[in-house]
Amino acid sequence: MIKNLTYFLLLYSCWLFGQSSLSAKLIGSTPLNCDRFVGVDQFESLYYLKSRALFKNINQESISYSNLSNGDISSVSIFNPLKLVLLSKNFNSVTLLDNRLAELAIIDFNSIVPLRTVSKISYGNDTTFWLFDSNTLQLELFDYNSSKSRIKTVPHQSEIIDLDSDYNYCWILLKDELLCYNYMGSLIKKLPNQGFSEIKLWNGTLFLKKLNDLYYKPKESDDFKTVDLSKNLVKQFFVTNQTLYIYDEEFLHKYQLLKN
Repeated sequence: MIKNLTYFLLLYSCWLFGQSSLSAKLIGSTPLNCDRFVGVDQFESLYYLKSRALFKNINQESISYSNLSNGDISSVSIFNPLKLVLLSKNFNSVTLLDNRLAELAIIDFNSIVPLRTVSKISYGNDTTFWLFDSNTLQLELFDYNSSKSRIKTVPHQSEIIDLDSDYNYCWILLKDELLCYNYMGSLIKKLPNQGFSEIKLWNGTLFLKKLNDLYYKPKESDDFKTVDLSKNLVKQFFVTNQTLYIYDEEFLHKYQLLKN
C-alpha cells in the first residue's frame, strides 16, 4: 500500500511539474513573527529563526535550539528533518541536530586541515553535506565522520549567492551562473544567472526568486517560467509537497501549486 502510494505521488509530481506553466492558489495565511522563515518539512513542521534561536513548530508544540557559543545561525537545511544542518558563519562551524533539535555533532572548520571558510551549506546524504569554501571558491561534498571531502569541484569565478540540494543534485547560484552538479560531483548543467537571488530545489524542479517574483525551471527544460501567483511581498519562500510557502514579514502564505 505504501509502495503504491509513493509511486502515485511520484507520477503525480512528474505530471504536475512537467506542464508548461504553474499557478499558485492561496489556501491559507497565518501570522508569523520571526527574523527569518526557514521552511516546512515533509511532516508539515514549521521552522524559523528568531532571537538567535531555531524554532520548530509541529501541531501545537514548539521546541527551540540555540547555542550562543557558536554565534548566530546563518542558515538551516531541513531537507532531512531527522538530521538538520545549521551553519554559523561567524564561527565557521556547522551543527547537526536531530528531529527534537538535540545536538548530534558540531564541526569546527577552524580546527580542520586544510582550513575552509564555509559560506553556504546544504544536505548531502548519509554522513555528508555540501559546502562552499570561500577561500578556494570550491564546492565540496564533506564527510563529517572522516572530516574529509569526498568531492571537490574546480574553483569557480565568484563567491556563491545561494545553494540547495537533494539526494541526487546540488545547484549553486553564482553572480553570473547557475550550475548543477550530480551526486558524483560532475557538472551536468550550466545556465546564465538572469538576476536571481535565491533558489529552492524540490523533487528535481528548481524554483528561483528574482526581486519580488518567483520562477521555476522544469526538469525537461532550461527555460525559466514565471509562477503565476497573487502579488505578495516575497521575503522568503519554500516549496515542498506541491505547496509553495511565502513569508512577507507578517504572514506565512500557503499556496497550492496548480498546472495551467
